[in-house]
Amino acid sequence: MIGKAEGLPEQIRTLRSSSLMSPMHESPCNSAPTDGPSPLPPLPPRGRRGWQRLKPRFGIGSRLTVGLAAVTGVILLGHAPVSQTTREAVEAVRSMQDEHEPHARRASSVLEKLIAYDRAVSASLQAEHTADVGAITPAGDALEAAVTGFFDAAPRPTITQAGAQLRSQLTHHIESGTQLARNVAQRAQWLDGRHAALERVHRRIVSAGGAGLAINGTQVVAQRSLSELASAINAVRGNFAAPAEIARRERDFRAVLSAHTDELSSSPGRTWLEFERRDFAQAVQLRRAIERFDASNGPTRLEFQDDSASLTVAVQKELEEPARRGLLQAAQHAAASAEVAEHTLTITGAAVLGVTLLVALLLALSISMPVRRLTAITRLLASGNRGVRAPRGGSAEIDELAESFNTMADRISRAEAELRTHQSELERHVAERTRQLHHLAHHDPLTQLPNRRQLATRLGAALSRAAATRQRLALLFVDVDNFKSINDTLGHNFGDRVLQGIAKRLDGVAGINGLLARLGGDEFTVLIEDVKSVEDVEGRAAQIVATLQQPLTVDGRVLATSASVGASLYPDHAADAEGLLKAADVALFRAKELGRNRFALYRPALYDAAAQRFRVEQSLRRAVEAGDLLLMFQPHIALDTFEVSGLEALLRWRKPDGRIATATEFIHIAEKTGLIHDLTDWVLRSATTTVAAWRAQGWHRACVAINVSPPQFFESDFVEHVARALEVTGLPASALELELTETVFQTGAMTIDSLRRLRELGVAIALDDFGIGYSSLTSLEQLP
Repeated sequence: MIGKAEGLPEQIRTLRSSSLMSPMHESPCNSAPTDGPSPLPPLPPRGRRGWQRLKPRFGIGSRLTVGLAAVTGVILLGHAPVSQTTREAVEAVRSMQDEHEPHARRASSVLEKLIAYDRAVSASLQAEHTADVGAITPAGDALEAAVTGFFDAAPRPTITQAGAQLRSQLTHHIESGTQLARNVAQRAQWLDGRHAALERVHRRIVSAGGAGLAINGTQVVAQRSLSELASAINAVRGNFAAPAEIARRERDFRAVLSAHTDELSSSPGRTWLEFERRDFAQAVQLRRAIERFDASNGPTRLEFQDDSASLTVAVQKELEEPARRGLLQAAQHAAASAEVAEHTLTITGAAVLGVTLLVALLLALSISMPVRRLTAITRLLASGNRGVRAPRGGSAEIDELAESFNTMADRISRAEAELRTHQSELERHVAERTRQLHHLAHHDPLTQLPNRRQLATRLGAALSRAAATRQRLALLFVDVDNFKSINDTLGHNFGDRVLQGIAKRLDGVAGINGLLARLGGDEFTVLIEDVKSVEDVEGRAAQIVATLQQPLTVDGRVLATSASVGASLYPDHAADAEGLLKAADVALFRAKELGRNRFALYRPALYDAAAQRFRVEQSLRRAVEAGDLLLMFQPHIALDTFEVSGLEALLRWRKPDGRIATATEFIHIAEKTGLIHDLTDWVLRSATTTVAAWRAQGWHRACVAINVSPPQFFESDFVEHVARALEVTGLPASALELELTETVFQTGAMTIDSLRRLRELGVAIALDDFGIGYSSLTSLEQLP
């Protein structure tokens, strides 16, 4: 319910929210149009006494017009001097921007491009082995463009005679730097040519046997002349030393070459010798050209550096500094003009402000006072005083506003009453929705049983009570057997109705002291308090198993259902909720291991067995990833001919300690954890690949038999896996035999279809361990 409103805006927002929300709820106020709130009445006609209608009033508009005219007059009087001073300031700034600033920027650009060009040339000269004229061309073009832009600018800059001569000096400087870089690039080409010539000499010596011939991996045999030539040419090819040292090494090589001329003319031959002499002579000639260049390049480089320094100083002195002085003078002139304009504008603004303040004061006395009275009345109305009304009178606009205010106050009073009615209905609807959400948060929406959250709360409270009264309680896990097949064959909607029927049966056997909850899927939990003995728990679990064995009729279809039950006791098996849940889960797993449709009570040994299964599962997963699995092939011998008619692929696991584990040690764990699919795929790929390789090597009649587990055979794409393996390995389908247990043949139409497709593919099928289950010979007649 709504009490007194705190203010008018809040009341209006609340009324608007109520009117917008009401169509979304089935409240009495909008269930029938006749029962809803009546629309607000229209504003009553304004009534005034005759003398008020005839009384002349000086309205707000007229008063504002007089004040605005006074302000406008002052603005017009101050406009002329302000315009004049502003125009002069603008012209000064425009002169600085259009003439002096571009001139200063062009002068700075010449200096900047000159420095960048000198740096580019210097970097090119320092990289003597990779000099590239193209690297300094953009810098030279940029400097030349900056010089042209400065001297050819319009209007032309005023410069001294020395400054005018800088143009030709800068052009000559660009040409000198480019030529210097070309010379360095030529030296790099000579150096590369010398290295190439020496490399050719070295390769021919090595190819002729200069590196020696290894015998038995230890002894090295080489022709003496070639070995000496290899040593001499390696000395010449080494890092640069002093010119005299390089010349001495070259003379040593020529001496060795001359000393063994006769021997080398015979082997490797005269042509080989002539090529060696020619390439070596070319290398010597290029080395001498490099030395001559190095001797003459130093003075040229120093002269370029001196020119660079002198030109930098000249550009700063003759071009940049005059341009900056002109820019500074123009900026000072513009600042002075702007100061005058600012002073004029200040005086004009002060006059306008004074007139405006005077007009505002007069208007406040004649207008704001009635408005203040109306504002005070509005605050009273907002504070909850619904009987207050605004007095009439004042200017025509104020009087009309007071009349509208009084009409609004009447409507707010009526709307607030209607709002209280809406709010009451809304609170009732919210309470109902809250109750529904609380139910959904603690109950399963399918069976309306308590869910996992409520079970946790109730279990915690039950444990507290049991600890205080030293009583025992039991927790039973109920899992419907083979419920997944119902969903897969009859659909999930039918499976939901099956779960509803099972929930009704379980609720009947849970007892007065039992709490039935659904954890999710096909799992239910029964919490039993005040347990007297273990026999009571076993009797209740047996009753649950027997109840769920009874045929269940759903949508006219009679189903045979069963369930496995695992139980744990407090405080026998655990002292907290998590421990009880874990113990019951372990017991449930044991019940399913024993063949389903039965009950198992938790024992510590079951937990150890579950932990061992978990360790084996993890080790098996690592073995699959690490490749520790292997296949052993057991031959099939024909007793009449003693020939091998085929082989059976047997899966083995090489343990970390080196022991080979048979499939019986881990295959049941793989089936329960889902690893059987990966294992069967691996066996299928490995066996078909191995047999295909044997056939390619000459054993053309080789064939292999593979055991297939029921979970893998029941996969919808199992036949496609077999066909893909045969296609990848190229093994004929007749060379593959699949061994199936009789459990597979008890699943009906799906099995028959898969067997038919395998037969069409050409794969042989063998029945393994027939007779140990519940099949009969008549089931064989249904096979394709």
